[in-house]
Amino acid sequence: MIRKLLILALATTWLCACSMSSHAGKVDTHGLDTAQVVERVNEIYNDVFHHYELMAASGGFKDRLVGIKPPAIKYCTHDWNDWVRRVTSYDATHGGDGMEGFFEADYWIMGQDWGDLALSDVQVMSMTDSTAVVQLNLHNLGSVTALRLDLRQEDGAWKIDNFIDVKNDIDWKTNMKEYLAGEMANE
Repeated sequence: MIRKLLILALATTWLCACSMSSHAGKVDTHGLDTAQVVERVNEIYNDVFHHYELMAASGGFKDRLVGIKPPAIKYCTHDWNDWVRRVTSYDATHGGDGMEGFFEADYWIMGQDWGDLALSDVQVMSMTDSTAVVQLNLHNLGSVTALRLDLRQEDGAWKIDNFIDVKNDIDWKTNMKEYLAGEMANE
């Protein structure tokens, strides 16, 4: 009897240990397929990087894809594009004096200049049926920036709703809102 109890206790301990180790390091995705989101982020950035390659080939190396340009329209949420539209519109009507405005850098590449663009370590950190948080490493000109993307399901596709430069603690959407609020308060 003691031998059976000892075997049962060992088997229970072993099953618990296996169960705990199989959950270690996993994120809460509510059982949803994260591979689809990872594939979508790679698809988006492959197309965005292609746009940069085309600009460089045509001599527009200093141009950037900030603002409401094809990648943002196609791959970002309506809310993201609305905030970008508000900021660029404000800067266009209140610019001058050599001021660049809000977009001193490009949110797609986390910088002003680019080269050797690549992604690595794309991982879904959390996910529901309509939202996902993805973390990745963005490679640009030999630097690596930890980037977080907030995605939403919109118009039947995963779209980017915010870009967060984890390395430099820059939440682009929050910063756009604060920028406009601050600028308008100064008027």
